[in-house]
Amino acid sequence: MDVSIVVTAYNYARYLPECLNSCLDQQGTRLMYEVIVVDDGSTDDTPALLASYSDRRLHINRIENSGIELASNHGFEAASGRYVVRVDADDILDRFYLARIEPVLQQGIGFCYSDYIIIDENSAAKEVVRLPNFDETEVINRGDFLATGTIYTAELLHRLGGYSSQTRNSGLENYELIIKLMAMGVKGIHVAEPLFKYRHHCNNMSTKRVSSIISYGQAMFERYGLGAFRTNQYHPYKLILPELQS
Repeated sequence: MDVSIVVTAYNYARYLPECLNSCLDQQGTRLMYEVIVVDDGSTDDTPALLASYSDRRLHINRIENSGIELASNHGFEAASGRYVVRVDADDILDRFYLARIEPVLQQGIGFCYSDYIIIDENSAAKEVVRLPNFDETEVINRGDFLATGTIYTAELLHRLGGYSSQTRNSGLENYELIIKLMAMGVKGIHVAEPLFKYRHHCNNMSTKRVSSIISYGQAMFERYGLGAFRTNQYHPYKLILPELQS
């Protein structure tokens, strides 16, 4: 298996069909791929919706509600691909995501990420986000790093044990993973093309828990000796920290 697409889902039945269909309908690629869904104890229609799929590439795992870190790690452990990409259940992969990523994988990567499109609750496009080429200083200044669309070697994920899970739903689980990888000397590769859609809506964890996310970021930066937690113009929510506001 070349690529495992790990979808983490908790009470997102409204958005899940768009997400799953985008993952299963990858076009123009020679890569063999599977889609692993981890239903993190959803209490909405998610279980029934998942039961309606019969695609052999789709593997469904239901666990007791555990939070995004442990749910993702469960998916990482179940993955059989040489590369792993996580997709949140409210986001959408471009149908040519794997086709565009395939040449980069052949170069040998630690991790790879792309530009993206911000969409609203109704999947209408709001903005195209063009990210800069990989630069460690810029990533540290960014203050976050999206999980959706970022693809890793499975070997690196396993070596690090997946996401840190001491804090449940930290909001920065993927960013912390990137920080750890960079500390190991791992470089990222940027694909200058929007290859997924990132949904902004009122239920985003990042919107609901800004203060706790900032607190976690401050503690994380102190833990890794990175100075003061900070953000720049490429932060997914354009978060401006209170002490930096005019």
